[in-house]
Amino acid sequence: MSQRVNEINTVVESIPDVKIVKPFEQSKIDIEGCITVFVEGLEQPLEFNVTIHPQYPFKSHETETIKFSNDDLIEHKHIMQNGAICIHTAHTPVLSEKLIYDIESVKAWIKKYYINKDSDTHYEHLIVPQKAFNENHFAYFFNEVDYTFNKNQFGFVDYSIMNNGVFYKKNIQSSIFQSFLNKDRKKIIDVSWNFQLKNLPQNTGLYIFLKDAPSKNQRWVFNDWKDFEAILPQDFLKFLHNVEERLLKEEGKTLPLFVGYNISETEIHWQAIILEIGNFPIYGEKINKQWFTKIKEDKPIDWAMTRNCSYKYFFGRGKLSDRITESKILIIGIGAIGSIVAKTLVRCGCRKLDFIEYDIKEPENVCRSEYSFFTGITNKTNDLLNELCLISPYYEIPKGGYEFSEMFDIVIKSYLNDRQTKNEIEKIINEYDIIFDCSADNDLLYVLSQLNINSTLLNLSISNHAKHLVCATEHNRYDFITSQFGGNILKFDIDDLHNPTGCWSPTFKASYNDINVLVQTALKQINLKLEQEKTLRNFVVETDDTNCFNINIKEF
Repeated sequence: MSQRVNEINTVVESIPDVKIVKPFEQSKIDIEGCITVFVEGLEQPLEFNVTIHPQYPFKSHETETIKFSNDDLIEHKHIMQNGAICIHTAHTPVLSEKLIYDIESVKAWIKKYYINKDSDTHYEHLIVPQKAFNENHFAYFFNEVDYTFNKNQFGFVDYSIMNNGVFYKKNIQSSIFQSFLNKDRKKIIDVSWNFQLKNLPQNTGLYIFLKDAPSKNQRWVFNDWKDFEAILPQDFLKFLHNVEERLLKEEGKTLPLFVGYNISETEIHWQAIILEIGNFPIYGEKINKQWFTKIKEDKPIDWAMTRNCSYKYFFGRGKLSDRITESKILIIGIGAIGSIVAKTLVRCGCRKLDFIEYDIKEPENVCRSEYSFFTGITNKTNDLLNELCLISPYYEIPKGGYEFSEMFDIVIKSYLNDRQTKNEIEKIINEYDIIFDCSADNDLLYVLSQLNINSTLLNLSISNHAKHLVCATEHNRYDFITSQFGGNILKFDIDDLHNPTGCWSPTFKASYNDINVLVQTALKQINLKLEQEKTLRNFVVETDDTNCFNINIKEF
């Protein structure tokens, strides 16, 4: 017997209220044994088969490498279909300590879920096996819709394929729901996505809303089609038969069936089943001179993956304050600073984001802006629009476009003294809740300072070598910016600049990392102020890398 096996037996024997029923032994790969565990409140101790993987005491792919199993316990919460209970314990590289932690976790599970029969306040999704269908995986993304489904309502779903990727070692195809239609193919309701997603080519699948989860013990999704026998209504089974009859020319192709059910009074979850045309799990049977559609015996269900990508889940792991995400935002200038601001806002939940930029994206812009080399030379507006749509399915494409960007600079600077034009410009600008001026254009800054702007206007500028970011938020923004850069307050080396070949304008020296650190710090400050409903003041983000990197915010 190996030293490792000896140590496991010795440690387990020393733990109070734990007894070894079958000593731990080395199998071909794992170490296996059987124990009983007693806690106060039990009439008899519970027995567990224990499997310890070679990686123990370390986790493998964020999963514990010790399993405590008892098939008789599967009706209880937090236990897998193979009878293994779910445990998550503290890290330690010491095997003896880890064993103690893990068995204490087993005791805690017994108290919470076996004795007290506790239910967690948060919803636990059904356990769905992730198996490939003909060597391919399928994933479907859905969104909440403003529609109430009736029990056993069924029909068609239009969906679009987004991308073909790799899921571990298998191919995977990811798609989105587009529309729900009734059984006569009349549209019921559209699913909301951005313009780019809504314009993808569409395919058709099927759906049925069951209301109740297709599960055993509210934990595991059905395994076999026979599990649906008492649930699926006859008119839906006939609908399946008719669909297959119409599609026989496409025999062998896949067809998704989406099964919906309530996970709360207001929220629906959809699971997906992959059907193969010509091999549906149904057959016809004549009973009392009448044909019925029946479900085949011993026919396993091929479940696919689904994900709820509704706004609250898509941004559930982190978004900015509602004061920002619910605002209509304009960004003037989408170079290094503006493009980083735009991508950050969209990643953090903003939907209504317009920008003004007349410039072209060149290859040398890519290294410190949010653009891609692959798209070549193109309008910055077009390139960034594409980038933002790829990030968020909720980003709404602005209507202005390149023509509006080009005219904005000409009009706002040419007709400042024309009262009517000035009023029109103010009207357009005040349609936005927040404006980020990232243009680094002092002429534009001056012009904007002459307008009656009710929006929250923020000017972001960076000094050479990205030592400072200046954020002007108050009505004195023009004077503040010019005093910071034009006087002796900030050191701005106008000689040490990037001077490209040709008669182009030089630009400040800084890497993507330099600029991003400053911009993200400034956005953090702005978001915090708005979230706490505090007044936004002019501020400067200062950095110092004399010894090590330091960053500081100085408010004025």
